[in-house]
Amino acid sequence: MAEKKKRRRGEWLFQIFGPPTVNGALQGHSAEAREAWKRRVEQERAARRRKA
Repeated sequence: MAEKKKRRRGEWLFQIFGPPTVNGALQGHSAEAREAWKRRVEQERAARRRKA
């Protein structure tokens, strides 16, 4: 019983503090990640402008 509870707590902590698990995610503050973020923000702005 204690082992199962300990494992569950460990899994919970890993979900919070562990590495991201999204396939194809861009990590950190790389130039590629920043450019992808800028493109996404611009796409969202353009979509809002078209909607208004």
